[in-house]
Amino acid sequence: MLTPLLAALVTDAARCFIAFLLLAAGVGKLRSYGAFRGNLATSFGVPPILARWAAPALIMAELSLSCWLLASTLLTDGTHLPMLLSLLLLSTLTAVLAYRYFTHSVVRCSCFGEAARPVSPYDLLRNVLVVGINGAYFALAQETPLPVTTSVLAAGLAAIACVAIISLHDIATLAKAD
Repeated sequence: MLTPLLAALVTDAARCFIAFLLLAAGVGKLRSYGAFRGNLATSFGVPPILARWAAPALIMAELSLSCWLLASTLLTDGTHLPMLLSLLLLSTLTAVLAYRYFTHSVVRCSCFGEAARPVSPYDLLRNVLVVGINGAYFALAQETPLPVTTSVLAAGLAAIACVAIISLHDIATLAKAD
């Protein structure tokens, strides 16, 4: 059983993790916008005219949720709704990605801007872990306010975890090579 302070630290870290992940995803898609929009059509079967609107809508959703979650650090309450919307978005994207992965041999998702590499089982694992972290936020949600220094610690831990999970495919590939 977690103490209230530790549970609050974990939920704050989970919130920051999801915010940083969505920020990285949105910025990555913006950096390779043409490839991302093209992948919506080629890998996910979205008609090009619809991909023209879906690509910026998805990027705006990710960036907006990220900003909302990061801004909620300054608020005493108000993180449940953006975390719920993030859970809905990430679960939907994971389900669509898994479906396309298992029904089509090669899928490129441009999740973080990497358009050239096809989706791997490690990418699916990453997405499942992210959805699990988002869900853990609700399982452990505490109303205990954290001191600013503890919130900064939570954000730092979240940033490290975010970089590691975004790089899961590369880390696993390198570990497998040894």
